[in-house]
Amino acid sequence: IRIPNNMFIWATMNSADQGVFPMDTAFKRRWDFKYLGIDDSQDGIENYELSIAGQTINWNKLRQAINDRLSALNINEDKLIGPYFINEKTLKDNTAFVEAFKSKVLMYLFEDAAKQRRAKVFYQDGLKYSELCKKFDTDGVKVFSSEIYKNLINTEETE
Repeated sequence: IRIPNNMFIWATMNSADQGVFPMDTAFKRRWDFKYLGIDDSQDGIENYELSIAGQTINWNKLRQAINDRLSALNINEDKLIGPYFINEKTLKDNTAFVEAFKSKVLMYLFEDAAKQRRAKVFYQDGLKYSELCKKFDTDGVKVFSSEIYKNLINTEETE
């Protein structure tokens, strides 16, 4: 296989997936990489205000509050939530955002990033995912621990 000098291949890789570690290190030896920080492109999403269970929240502040809690629990940086974890098209549609948040963000935290620390990320220990989703439908971001919830300044309780 011959790749022309004027052809570039752009790709991303999540190093949290241990199954790709040998491939990841091989790529790093062979190609140039540019590090992009978790908040480098947050300017494009700073103004997305969304309604969840009657509460107005700012997507960027919510994800930062979650990330602050995950960081305080020593969860690796590559497991934090980036600005476009939920795409911009979904951020423009409140109904789509609520569904994506439940099926993508909550599921990711529940099953992966906070799996071993659910009691420190969510409002209650021993939750089933179905219970978390029901609580989210009625109480919104109150499904999170007080450490996360108190950092959200755009909720009714803290305005």
